[in-house]
Amino acid sequence: MKTRVLITIGDINGIGPEIILKTLRRKSVTSKYNITVISPLKVLEYWAGITKIDFTSLDFSLIDLPVRNLKISPSKSTAIAGKISAEAILIGAELCMGKTYDVLVTSPVSKNSLRLASVKFPGHTEMLEKLTGSSACMIMISELLRVALLTNHPPLRKVSNLITEKNFRKKLEICIEFLIRDLRLKNPSLAVLGINPHAGDEGALGKEESEIMEPVIKEFKAKYKNVIIEGPYSADGFFGSKKYRDFDLIVTAYHDQGLIPFKMLSGFKGINYSAGLPFVRTSPDHGTAFEIAGKNLADETSMVLAISMAERIHKNKSRRY
Repeated sequence: MKTRVLITIGDINGIGPEIILKTLRRKSVTSKYNITVISPLKVLEYWAGITKIDFTSLDFSLIDLPVRNLKISPSKSTAIAGKISAEAILIGAELCMGKTYDVLVTSPVSKNSLRLASVKFPGHTEMLEKLTGSSACMIMISELLRVALLTNHPPLRKVSNLITEKNFRKKLEICIEFLIRDLRLKNPSLAVLGINPHAGDEGALGKEESEIMEPVIKEFKAKYKNVIIEGPYSADGFFGSKKYRDFDLIVTAYHDQGLIPFKMLSGFKGINYSAGLPFVRTSPDHGTAFEIAGKNLADETSMVLAISMAERIHKNKSRRY
């Protein structure tokens, strides 16, 4: 049976609609999956004109979102774009929770468009956590490395207060579950990076590592005998020495600590996975790319990878231990 893939439209003024259409144009994709897109029909028709893709020849199903006074403004943040992208996520989550679809693949959203639409979430992960009543861990995946985030999108000044012993323990649990169940690795390894410069330098530059991270890491080493858990490492030395090659997953403290090296190494050949949700959700590893929206320059590679990884994880989750 083909995996039932549900794709949200994302921000209608970004490259989301474009990469969806370019993905649907690939026969190798549509022949392998049953794909449904949540979007206003007029949005896809508009972007089909931009991309010169024969919309009527594409093999997919549509959940049409009727919208009054729809206006598409490529490269601009608008309230209507935020409203549509949020509604698509809400519908997608409900359908996947009800097991009507196997996986949810989300196109990029604009945090500013969401704000203009009075949507009080900074991104997909936070919204899906609220909708499903669960805790999730944002994990970036490519062939070169996998990076997990202890915090998602908070301002940097709030990061330290968010990494409590309780939250750190919960995120590590999700990461280990990801390695063992979602990827089916028998003896996985993960490295934890510190929050402070030089991982606190034994307390001289901060005590989060010694007071929060080290005790939990020690606890988890005793609990999970088949999992290698090391750290906390100093982030600059860890990536500078290419030590990331020695681990299946790197657990980073905050957004830029993990995403900068990930995108430098992986480019657009990676995906974002929300581990810990009651269903599989992936997305491309890039944003709305307003700077090229409407120019027919967007590359769909990451979207294709997001669909493929979603299927892989779904099938792994469905297998018995």
